[in-house]
Amino acid sequence: MRPVFEKSREEGRQEGRAEGELAVVRRLIEKRFGSLPDWASGKLVALSAAELEDLSVRVLDARSLEDLLR
Repeated sequence: MRPVFEKSREEGRQEGRAEGELAVVRRLIEKRFGSLPDWASGKLVALSAAELEDLSVRVLDARSLEDLLR
């Protein structure tokens, strides 16, 4: 029973991390490029926490939203 509990707990942590990364990346992108169109929001929610973390660094050098999310 314990391994199932620990697995669920770890999955919850990963989901929480991804949600936190998404919130930060969304704020950075909106600060830099303005409101997010629906297509961009859809792309962001499909990314993993690691991909969102990478994106948070790339937003500093991106010339456009399209360039960042292609």
